Amino acid sequence: MDSIDDYWEGSDEGLVYLTAFMHACLETSTQIPWARVILFLRENIFERVRMLDTESSRLETAVVGMEWTERQLLEVVERRLNRNLTAKFGLNGATWEAFFESSDIAWRNVLEYCQKRPRDILIYTSNAVESAQSAGHEKILIEDVQQARRRFSDNRFRDLGDEYAENYPHISLVLSRFYGLGNTYTFGGVESFIRKLLNDSEIVQLCGSWLYGSSSPERFIRLLYDIGFVGIRASGRQTKFRALGPLDTSPPPVSETTDIVIHRCYWDALDLQDTLVRHLPEQKEFGKIGIIEDLPGGLDPTEYAESIDLVIETLNDLPLGPSGATDFEEIVGDVMKLCFFRGLENVEERSRDLEGRVIRDWVAANRAQHGFWESMRVRYDAVQVIWECKNYADLSADDFHQLSYYMTDIAGRFVVLVFRGEIKPAYFQHMRRIATHNKGFVLPLTERDLMVFLRQAKNGKIKEDHIQNKYDSIVRKLS
Repeated sequence: MDSIDDYWEGSDEGLVYLTAFMHACLETSTQIPWARVILFLRENIFERVRMLDTESSRLETAVVGMEWTERQLLEVVERRLNRNLTAKFGLNGATWEAFFESSDIAWRNVLEYCQKRPRDILIYTSNAVESAQSAGHEKILIEDVQQARRRFSDNRFRDLGDEYAENYPHISLVLSRFYGLGNTYTFGGVESFIRKLLNDSEIVQLCGSWLYGSSSPERFIRLLYDIGFVGIRASGRQTKFRALGPLDTSPPPVSETTDIVIHRCYWDALDLQDTLVRHLPEQKEFGKIGIIEDLPGGLDPTEYAESIDLVIETLNDLPLGPSGATDFEEIVGDVMKLCFFRGLENVEERSRDLEGRVIRDWVAANRAQHGFWESMRVRYDAVQVIWECKNYADLSADDFHQLSYYMTDIAGRFVVLVFRGEIKPAYFQHMRRIATHNKGFVLPLTERDLMVFLRQAKNGKIKEDHIQNKYDSIVRKLS
């Protein structure tokens, strides 16, 4: 059982269903001698199951982590480097030596910096290759590996916040408060850091739902250790970072003699000093990480979260049909402005009259430089993206026929259709007709999708996984 994450929307109800499904997998495997059910699941989602399920210990006996050896990691990178070569180099180190100067040192740097994560090693290596190409080097030098470090560190820090935003909303905000401070903390240093966090009104409002439960130094250190942000160093011993795979059954103990060390891969992103922090003065203000991204409408983070809460509350109470059509159109516009402001700009309404009623849809300029919206602009010439709003559950052929008129050579051939029901098999024949005759694409989004976008935006998740997965699933069904 795979691709659970493709349809994961993170609600409490979805978590209950997932927990029941995991127990059903285990029951099937234990009760049917010739059957084995294997479920692939992201670790941070499994952590939420652990927190909810009082009988999660029954599942633990069947949990297997995907751990990689150093040889396997090297082979993955070498196969990727060899992929576009006609005459390929050998594996087991030969390819790496052909590409990298001082290959042993370069491999140690990459391996230790990436915590032995396959995806991170590939990204770091790719960054080093690009640095060497930009500098015109025939081989990847140690300087290129060092040059790629800052770029990788920034991306890894953002990925960590995204990865655990479902479990700990806005955890990236808490981690960013380490900016400019030391890379190592005593137990007392952690205590003073927590006190400053609890005196930070922005942190309390956006992260209080989970931070208060982890406000003791022991719990806070354990949380940072579990997500891989810090390692734990007992007196006179080597720092231990969490291994990949399932949570350690015996993580290192935390006591007043314990130091915590932020992992090296986050030092550059946070501009950390190589110092031991024993105490943070109350009057010392937290630093600001990198470039502060402006939120839409000049909102600060707390106002932004409050605006999202208001939209969610309105959508939950909104009736179907003409009586709620105007409010639904407003909600869709708010979702565009609050959740997709990084890629879609200059959001404006498009009004038209129908039987004496003013119907509004939305159009936005697609100026994304990367990610989902950039790929839509390249694939469908979607320099403008139209969002059509339907405040009812069942779509008709006329709804799709109307969308085909919106697709032009000037604005592009990508339209988002937002409605209140579920996607039915009958809709795909209309979408196929548009794809064939208009060379365009209609992306249907439901009320549930809007809720996912709003919830993820409130939690501080900036990746476009959900809308990308939605697009991918529609493409597979149309092909």
